[in-house]
Amino acid sequence: MGGLSRRSPAGGVEALIHLARRFFQSILDQGPDAAEEDWLMGLLSEREATLYAQMSPVDRSHALRSARCPALADDAQRVAAALHDVGKIQAGLGTWARVAATVAGVAQPGVLRGRWADYRDHPRLGAAMLRDAGSAELTVIWAAEHHLSARKSSLPPELAAALAAAD
Repeated sequence: MGGLSRRSPAGGVEALIHLARRFFQSILDQGPDAAEEDWLMGLLSEREATLYAQMSPVDRSHALRSARCPALADDAQRVAAALHDVGKIQAGLGTWARVAATVAGVAQPGVLRGRWADYRDHPRLGAAMLRDAGSAELTVIWAAEHHLSARKSSLPPELAAALAAAD
């Protein structure tokens, strides 16, 4: 889970484009739309909604964009897409610290500690949080696997591709 991308083992150009897009969205984001959040809250369990509410405004905006992806076939997939980054709340890092943690984690894998390590480990942390919240297995699995390459995912390839498109 320490790689840059689910799309290729070394990260590659797609991973860099994804990270650049997320960075610019993070610095330009004005926060989530209230009507969109109401829609999403209608899909989440009470415990999932509590986790979602703890996410940063930037991460909640990303969650909403992910959940609205046309590649997703149903509400179960929308919830999984929305909550895949919930583990980031454990780290509590802002945009610039996230950039530093990402770069440091790529440059020196395995040496990060504390909140930076939690940020890099957010897939595992998020999956545990979602499991504890009673989330559907798809939601737990996608949180855990959203940084894996498609061939390493335990999900059917078409489903993993749809969820990856949402991210």
